[in-house]
Amino acid sequence: MRIVDNRGLPCPQPVINTRKALKETGGPVVSIVDNEAARENVTRFARSQGYEVEAVQDGGIWRLTITPPGGGGQGAHVEHASPTGRGDQANEGARVILVGTDRLGRGSDELGSVLMRSFLYTLTQLSSPPDTMIFINAGVRLTTEGSPVLDELGQLQDRGTEILSCGTCLDYFGLRDKLAVGRVTNMYEIVETLASPARVLSL
Repeated sequence: MRIVDNRGLPCPQPVINTRKALKETGGPVVSIVDNEAARENVTRFARSQGYEVEAVQDGGIWRLTITPPGGGGQGAHVEHASPTGRGDQANEGARVILVGTDRLGRGSDELGSVLMRSFLYTLTQLSSPPDTMIFINAGVRLTTEGSPVLDELGQLQDRGTEILSCGTCLDYFGLRDKLAVGRVTNMYEIVETLASPARVLSL
């Protein structure tokens, strides 16, 4: 039985680690988590893939025993399962992602930065990453020197995602010579890409 210790790990790492273990073994797997959100996320993911989950709490620690239906042998195959538990089907239509900010959501800038990094990291874990990511306005700060997400963007690029940064935006922020991943694009190419049949997710 594979044991996956997820204590102290931020979202979505517990789900990603559990998914990896299930993909490699088919189950059973014991996933150890130390917060309610991780317990709920791992449980929801496993059940969405057809597994049975038994949770045992000891203080602030949960041991989630995840087994195939019936409790034995090789279980459901999760080759195409996404870290959200909905499968990559939810991502197949959103082949182009337009990033217009260096933070995700509104409210706390600090939290927004954490969420953006978590979002990009999760993209690297999908079996089918986006075809193209376009960075405009403050989003170009993510593709330039000093960005905290260069590793994630580099992984996406290595897997075939085209990383494009608006040249006008780079010039506005004085960052053209600091581009660290991908290439410079222009508004014509941006509009042409966004007007194509591919679906677009805008951040």
